[in-house]
Amino acid sequence: MCTDKELLKMKNKKIQVLLSAIVFLFLLGGVSSFAQERKVGRMERRADRNFVSQRFDKAMSQYEMAVKRVMDDESKAALHLKIARLYFMVRDYKRASEHYGQAIELRSDILEMDDVCEYVDALRFQGKIREAEAICLNNAYKNIYTRSQRYQNTLEALSMSHSIQEEPGYSAKRLAMNSENSEYWVGIFGDQPFYAMSYSQFNDPRKTFFHRTLYYELDANYDAGNKSQKPPRRYDYFNRIPADLQNGPVAFSPDMDMMVTTVIEYDMARTSVAMADKKFRPFRTKLYYSVLQKKKNRFSKYAPVLPQESVASYAHPYLFNDGKSLLFASDMAGGNGGFDLYVVHWNDETQSWGALVNLGAEINTEGDEIFPVFFKGRLIFSSNGLAGFGGYDLFSCAFDIDGIMPGGVSHYPYPVNSVFNDYYMCPVDLQSAYFVSDRAMESQDDIYYLRTMEDLGAQREKPFYGMSEDMAVLGGSLLLNGATENVRKETVSLKKFVPEGLLLTLYFDFDSDKLTAESIRSLDSFAEEMGGYDLSELKFDGYADEMGSESYNYELSGRRAERVAEYLRNRNVNVDFIIEARGRTKLSPEEVKEEVSSYVWGESSIDWIRVNRRARRVEIYNKR
Repeated sequence: MCTDKELLKMKNKKIQVLLSAIVFLFLLGGVSSFAQERKVGRMERRADRNFVSQRFDKAMSQYEMAVKRVMDDESKAALHLKIARLYFMVRDYKRASEHYGQAIELRSDILEMDDVCEYVDALRFQGKIREAEAICLNNAYKNIYTRSQRYQNTLEALSMSHSIQEEPGYSAKRLAMNSENSEYWVGIFGDQPFYAMSYSQFNDPRKTFFHRTLYYELDANYDAGNKSQKPPRRYDYFNRIPADLQNGPVAFSPDMDMMVTTVIEYDMARTSVAMADKKFRPFRTKLYYSVLQKKKNRFSKYAPVLPQESVASYAHPYLFNDGKSLLFASDMAGGNGGFDLYVVHWNDETQSWGALVNLGAEINTEGDEIFPVFFKGRLIFSSNGLAGFGGYDLFSCAFDIDGIMPGGVSHYPYPVNSVFNDYYMCPVDLQSAYFVSDRAMESQDDIYYLRTMEDLGAQREKPFYGMSEDMAVLGGSLLLNGATENVRKETVSLKKFVPEGLLLTLYFDFDSDKLTAESIRSLDSFAEEMGGYDLSELKFDGYADEMGSESYNYELSGRRAERVAEYLRNRNVNVDFIIEARGRTKLSPEEVKEEVSSYVWGESSIDWIRVNRRARRVEIYNKR
């Protein structure tokens, strides 16, 4: 028989054994979890090394295995986002959209602005318009998105698809010399154009560099599909350029003895694909120059053109002013956001480059401005931060060595710009140019030949082009380049008149002040009826929908009111007119619901331009 003391001792021993087992199992789980995390980390780092080394298929397979083994949701969401960004960079849009979706499911707030735009584009490129619309609607009314022009451009690209109207006098042809690789740039060697081709499937979304580049003579008659033709010729000149300098556009001095080009820098000795400041940039680029040593018939060791911040990228060099001025793009600190355009001038006295000058907020935005070219007093460049059709669009503005000149920024019409990336132009003369676009998605980036009836550098009057009723902008406002002039107002003395109230409402097409056939019929009837009224005064209130900047829509609403009044004047309605521009207006939720329910949409997505028709109106009153 055990004593009470012995029983208590046995009980305490059992408790100690049980506690030891619990602690052991806890530690075992912790060790197992720690070991699992280390294993995942090693797998991710191997994938990083393979990605940086351009073994993309192997890298993506390793990333896929790593994300399946991540334990906690926070880390898993972050890795899904990283993988989505990488798939987007190698143009696998199906897998990119899948991982963006999985990242959101685990953490709804994980996507940055650029991620949302690229997620929408990845879906759009697959033809998954409704899924893309759902992403847009989920973000449309968040302040960060309604203020972002790049996001507005993404909405515009989604809504317009291929419905942009071609501008008369412009024609563009995709050259038969384009291949399945990326032909991304055109330069002039003496009088002969040449082009750059990248053999890598990697696609930097910001177009700052291109792996595995070679330069060829541009023969517009060469057909890449005709195997009987000789392939493009490589100049001996470019065979002497170090391979590390062949990663992007090349800028030459007038004598062709000095060049400025792009060099890629890697994080952590080419082993890391890391995040920095919430931005994903596994590569950075710097501008270097090299001088042709004629005795040795080769280029000298290359060196930085000027001091450059270690964490920033510098790209897209363009020399002008006899090689004494350099344009380039950079995301260095202190800019407007993203990549900005800068200029720097050579100082003969100090024999060095002077201070960097940001070209200013008229062209530099929170988005990216890239690929500057100077031609006949105009700066031609690409931007995804100015109002455009979507992706990068091409713009021009007046420019000299002192900087941007007054006169505004012009947006090139379709077929120059499209809902894809149109990001580089090389003018040949005032009426022709080569430009680069990725609109033919099956062949990546391609060179197009442009012919136009007007000068390439001419300042255009309209702030935006190619809009039609089919262009549905989903879930937000499209910020257009606004005209700044005031709307002309006619002021007259107020008089008593009858009958009172709203007499007629007329509706307008998107981005138009032209009277529709329906409006003309209504005005004709209205003019006839006015003969029976003792009226001395009419008031015309013009409105625009919310899809546009405040200044632009204010001007547009005034033009609409003036157009209606002018028509009635011509119909001999001889009363005093008050013209009032009311600017943009937003429909109430009830009005939106009513408009949506008034149409049968079928299998197609909702046409938000049609829904907003009620806001694009002129109201005729005889008294408020």
